[in-house]
Amino acid sequence: MKKGLIASAVAMTVAGALIAPHFIGQQIEQLVNEQVAQLNQQAGYQASVKEYQRGWFDAKAVIEVHFDMHELDPTAELPAFPMFNINLTLTHGPVVLSSQGLLGLSAWQADVAADTLREKLSWADDQPIYRLSGVSGLFGGHSFSDQMPAWRFQEKDNSQIQFSGYQGSGEILSQRMYYSGKAQSLLGEENGERRLAVNDLKIDMHADVGLATMMEGGFYNSKTRISLAQLLISVPGTEIGEVDASGLAIEVQSSRNADKGTGNMELAYLADNIAVAGQPASDLVMQVQLQDINEGVLMEYQKLARTGDAADPQTMMQFIEENLPIALLDSPALNLSKLSGNLPMGKFDGYINSRIKLQDDAMDSDWMYREFWLSNLLVDAQLNADKEVLLFVAKQQMLGQMQGAINAGQIDEEQAEQMAAERAPMMLEMLQQQGLLVETPEGYQSTFSLKQGEALLNGEPMPLPL
Repeated sequence: MKKGLIASAVAMTVAGALIAPHFIGQQIEQLVNEQVAQLNQQAGYQASVKEYQRGWFDAKAVIEVHFDMHELDPTAELPAFPMFNINLTLTHGPVVLSSQGLLGLSAWQADVAADTLREKLSWADDQPIYRLSGVSGLFGGHSFSDQMPAWRFQEKDNSQIQFSGYQGSGEILSQRMYYSGKAQSLLGEENGERRLAVNDLKIDMHADVGLATMMEGGFYNSKTRISLAQLLISVPGTEIGEVDASGLAIEVQSSRNADKGTGNMELAYLADNIAVAGQPASDLVMQVQLQDINEGVLMEYQKLARTGDAADPQTMMQFIEENLPIALLDSPALNLSKLSGNLPMGKFDGYINSRIKLQDDAMDSDWMYREFWLSNLLVDAQLNADKEVLLFVAKQQMLGQMQGAINAGQIDEEQAEQMAAERAPMMLEMLQQQGLLVETPEGYQSTFSLKQGEALLNGEPMPLPL
């Protein structure tokens, strides 16, 4: 009796192991078709499954992808991108061991060969220009990695661009995602001299969201940081000449308020040091905030953008007319929350905060007129700067105004420099007399506020152009 039970159990196990891959393979094929369909919903993409061969434990597919930039913006003159194929290889179980050394339900690898690019770029013959591989875990998670090989571009004998390659990895769980990637360098030379240097690129992203929710386009809690250790651009013979920057970063944060159905986003640009045309600056910060943005309106706009209709002025105006009154009810804010930096002659900092705060009868008026915005817009702004910083800015503005005379040979650059240096203090004095600037122990300050249609400049009433 026991032998019969054992034999039956073994038979069922063997049958399950043989039959399960068939159903898993069907599910994977359906998932591939769904992903291609989702890609086709995005404006600018056309994708189709050209081949699909499904075996018992594996499958191979060829996905053809076209970029249609004209669909994104019919008015823009954009270059045509060549069609390329994604060669997809899948292995499924019940249990597989992936190339990443992980056990899972299925493993996959997507290669973009892009052999047409070899006319301009050279890289290893046995590698695609881009590879994305991963494994779907036994309990629903997905681990993946992507990479680009080192390549070299040479259009002329005396100029070339070299890329060191890129590697990244990440994980997708039910309600969390993360990704990190890095590239060592992108270098450009002309006649043996460095013209471009991009060093130590790093990307880090963390999000408290699942893939399906992310694809819907709403808000979620996330943080992304993209950094460069160095950026050097040299263009001899131009006014700028050279841009040399270090410690560059872009930070993006988003959050969601489920109770209100709104979201926030913050974008920060950071630079430890930067020099443009020989003029240095350090500790530069610019932060932009979007607050209390209606999530439903955002998702409707993203649907419109995916179709490409957002580029049509008439369609866009209709969208604004239907959705802007809804968005305004949440009192959205757009803030330049921080702008600061250090120059050799001193420092500056400031902010501009603005928010829509509707009056009780606000929507009875026409939001298409400026009176509506002046009555319902709250503004709070401040700028602080050392005196030498504003003198430098005033001098540069005057030099810009005299550039035509310098180019015409009416005055030389030395005379222009002297004239601008002499007139800069007079410009600041005039701005102070007009009430635009207030002198402080450190330099100058300017403040502005707007509330219920009444404006104050440095604490004094300011007439508005109504």
